[in-house]
Amino acid sequence: MVKMKEWYKNRQKEHYYNEAKKNNYISRAFYKLEEIDQKHRILKNGQSILDIGCSPGGWIQFITKKYPNSKILGIDLLDLKIPKNRNTDFLKQDLNNFEEISRYIKDKKLNFDNVISDIAPNTSGIQSVDQNKSYQLCEICFAFVDEHLKTNGNFLIKNFQGEDTPLLFNTIKKKFNKAIYVKPKASEKISKEIYILALSKK
Repeated sequence: MVKMKEWYKNRQKEHYYNEAKKNNYISRAFYKLEEIDQKHRILKNGQSILDIGCSPGGWIQFITKKYPNSKILGIDLLDLKIPKNRNTDFLKQDLNNFEEISRYIKDKKLNFDNVISDIAPNTSGIQSVDQNKSYQLCEICFAFVDEHLKTNGNFLIKNFQGEDTPLLFNTIKKKFNKAIYVKPKASEKISKEIYILALSKK
């Protein structure tokens, strides 16, 4: 309990946490995607985007503000905490039900220019366990790339760094013309999270 209080107290002092509150963004995640997109230009207006593990909705907020004509499908087991608009579709579903989600996407005749995910597991506080859970989630997200990402499309995924991270990176890289690690400034300094950005699907 003491550690949780310390974490919350420190977070209240944190720049991006306070900026998100001041600007009425649902989370600091808004600034993570904003920084990555500014630097690497992965998104464009009018694209079709799949946001996996989209709750509470920080990345959707960024996309709808910067690229209002883009079509977004968000998937999460938890509800969105932002209002949906005409270009945002939301599917409340467990990612483990891959076939059911995939059928929904196919029935909608969707094909995506970008697959993005800021997904994180429910953490236990045991680093090796949490990293393994993160790796498993990344594997599921990558399955959507195989099925539903267009040729030349991009993939952005969060991973808790661990001994499996290089394996994940190399697996992803094989499917793309370029892959890099990115760590946005809006990520908490103490966090083990890293992003893998894969550009131009083969």
